[in-house]
This record gives sequence, structure tokens and C-alpha cells, in this order.
Amino acid sequence: MDDGVTLRRLSVFCLVVDAGGVTRAAEQLRVAQPSVSGQLRSLEKALGATLVVRSGVSLVLTEAGERVYRWAKEVLASSAQVQRDVDDLVAGTAGSLVVAASMAIGTYLLPPVMTALRAERTGADITVQIGEPEVALRAAQRGTIDFAVTSWVDSEVPEDLIGEKLWEEPMVLCASPHGPPDGDSITLAQLHDLPLVGVPSGVSFHRMVQDQLRRHGTALPKPVIRLGHAEAIIEAVSANGWVALAMGYMLRRDVEAGRVRAVEIRDAHLVEGIGLYHREAKYFSPLQAAAVEALRELGRARS
Repeated sequence: MDDGVTLRRLSVFCLVVDAGGVTRAAEQLRVAQPSVSGQLRSLEKALGATLVVRSGVSLVLTEAGERVYRWAKEVLASSAQVQRDVDDLVAGTAGSLVVAASMAIGTYLLPPVMTALRAERTGADITVQIGEPEVALRAAQRGTIDFAVTSWVDSEVPEDLIGEKLWEEPMVLCASPHGPPDGDSITLAQLHDLPLVGVPSGVSFHRMVQDQLRRHGTALPKPVIRLGHAEAIIEAVSANGWVALAMGYMLRRDVEAGRVRAVEIRDAHLVEGIGLYHREAKYFSPLQAAAVEALRELGRARS
């Protein structure tokens, strides 16, 4: 191995693998494709090994490429963490914390925890990023965040991450005040007769609900529409007399305001697991460790 193995080339190589090809990597980097190909060839020359080969229209990792990819991910994650630690020291702050969360968790559950933590530590630099669970988990793998908090899906702890199931939140049916169903509870069978607002297929919440319903011998009914954010779902339910499967914590304020009501599903215990994910080699600073413990304490209080 020589001096040609740079962080830049390792980063480009990992992006080529993650993006599924040189063209997509170049698009994400906003550079010309030959620039990415050149970085890849330079890395292979420095290592003295072929890392990728073409199979049809796809690039496939060689055995050496697989090994270098795993090593490069660790190097890049460690480098990102070191840079952040140095930045904190130079800035003289009381520590930094970057958390990534799925939309509902990041919108409703995390803000009270993080704002309370910030009130206790006036010099702390705390950031909560909200997006798709898969994006949050990839950021945790790369080391660009300290940990991710997303829906827990059994047997889906990503490679290079440690997962901890913190607690379970009950799922209810969100309904409009004057729409169906009649009464404050329904059965799973009755759910199929209601106009259901769904979430995009394939997202973790969709998979989580599908898995639980399969265990009850049923499946999700076809939705009238699929929406990707909790606020949009609640608005659609309230305005149109539709219903949606939702977490109780999402509905508290809207139930109190009379915009929607929470209907119990009486013959099934549907839940959302709240999971915390971080890199295996992650070192938690005092601020980061305090945030993790605050989430665990919230889990104990809500269990």
C-alpha cells in the first residue's frame, strides 16, 4: 500500500459501491464520470489489486474489493468522528451531538428529550436530522452522526451497527371526529371496510405493520392514498373522514384539539418498536452518553 490510498479515493470508491455504479456516483458528486473513474483506477493502482469488475451493466466487487470496502467504511467513519472531535476542541464547546431520526420519531418524540438536554448543558451543540430511516441508518454506518433513532424492525439490524430496542409504542386507528368507524374500537376485520390512508410501500413503517398483520393472519387493505409524512396523514384523515394506522404519540395534540380521535384495535396489539442504532466502535462523549441515557429513561417511563 502506498501514498496513493487517500481518504478522497476511499470515499469515492465507497460511493461507487453504495450508489451502484460510476455514473450514479458522479451524479451525486456533481463531477464528470471520467473523474470518478480516474479516482477508482488510481486507488486500484495504489493497492495493486482490482477492486471492481463489470458484470453486464453492473459493477461487482472482487474479493479484494469486498475487503477494501469494509476497511474503507471503517476508516472513513473514524476519520469523520476524529474531525468532529477536533472541531469541538477548537471551538471550545461543551460537546456536540448529531442524531438522525425517522420522521415521526424525530418530529414528536425526540424534540422534548433533546431540548431538555440542551437546557441542562448550555454550551452543547445538538442537531436532530429528520428523514427516511434508511438514510439515518446509512449516516450511522458512515459515522457522520452519533446515533440513529428509528422504527425497530425485528431481524433488520444493518451491518456494522449495534441495535438496541428501547421500548414499544402502541398503534391505534386515527379517525376523524365525525367519520367512520362508529364507536371507540374496531376489529382487524372491520379495518378492511374503512377508507385507509397508507404510507409509501417499502418504508420501514409499512414493513413493520405488514409483518405484524401477517402474524394475525391478515394484511393491510388497499389504501385510498399513500402519504409520506405524519402531518399530511393526519390532515387527510381530518379533512376527508378517512382513517389511518398511527402511533398514539403522533395524535396527542390533534386529539386534544378535536381534529381527530384515537380508535382502539381491540383484537390485536399492534406496536412500533423504538430502536437506537450506532456503530460498533462508537465512543460516546459525556453529552452523547447523556442523550442515550435520557432516551432509555423515556423508554422506561413509557413502557
